[in-house]
Amino acid sequence: MNNTVSEHAFWTFSCDLYQQGCAQHTLLNLQNEQKKNINLCLLLFYLEHLNLQLTEYEVTQLAAKCHDMDEQLLTPHRHIRQQLKLQFIKHPRYSESRQQLLNSELQLERLQQSELVQLVNKFTLSSKKPSNNLSFYLSDIQIKQLRASLTDKKS
Repeated sequence: MNNTVSEHAFWTFSCDLYQQGCAQHTLLNLQNEQKKNINLCLLLFYLEHLNLQLTEYEVTQLAAKCHDMDEQLLTPHRHIRQQLKLQFIKHPRYSESRQQLLNSELQLERLQQSELVQLVNKFTLSSKKPSNNLSFYLSDIQIKQLRASLTDKKS
């Protein structure tokens, strides 16, 4: 069975999920402390939501795509944003510059999501209820933390 994943639907799902409970905190921790890619976590979760199953090899391909884009685009961009904060936080144009960097980072995140969806749509996805895509990328404890964070109250 071949199922096509919609970029727009995935983006909407991601934005909604990111705002649930403490998901933002948990996902940022996975990214910053455990070197996991937020967009890949969101995609794997989204595919589970759709009851679509990937293979471990396909998840490895997606992770490699994320790694390449992170190295080339997102990590250098985040570094610039961090340097702005460290060196120019008192500058009168800091807030405006920071917001522009955040907006461009969001566009890079969306570009990465688009690339991931294009790659997923080349795969032959199978239906599986429940699917377990996250288990190919996160440990059991990381999955439990992520799932729990969706219902935890924001602090």
